[in-house]
Amino acid sequence: MREVVFGVEDGTVQNMALVAGMVGAALANRVVVIAAAINAISGVLSMAMGTYLSSKAERDVALAHGDPAPQRYTPERDALVMAAAYASGALIPLLPFVVGLPRVAALWISMGVAAATLFVLGVAKAVASRQARLRSGLEMLLLASAAGVLGYALGSVARVVFGIEL
Repeated sequence: MREVVFGVEDGTVQNMALVAGMVGAALANRVVVIAAAINAISGVLSMAMGTYLSSKAERDVALAHGDPAPQRYTPERDALVMAAAYASGALIPLLPFVVGLPRVAALWISMGVAAATLFVLGVAKAVASRQARLRSGLEMLLLASAAGVLGYALGSVARVVFGIEL
């Protein structure tokens, strides 16, 4: 569950913030798609490697202290789950731009689908952990949304500071 929640949330939020910032900077859809695709691929690789290394370190520390190593999952499995979860999340904000929608419409659709994804992810986490569904969904949505808003604001500031006109 940890890798799924972390991967989908991080992939969605990171690429949504990037896309929002690029739209805020008034960059062309083609540029948004290329940058977001590179960001998604880099993120998948980074998150999978980081998950593998951290899971392996956690197992090794447990063994070094005489604790039995968790037999349920392996670092390789954790890395694959993280990679798939991150990739799934990172594609969500990218798809409306790939199909060629106008930049602002694509951004609104990306934000809507990303918001719905994050809310559903929070609800799924609550179901699995027997917590309050609405609270968990809103928590995931609100905390993650702050990054998207900040990304758009940073792009808007960059457009003014660097005189970007397209």
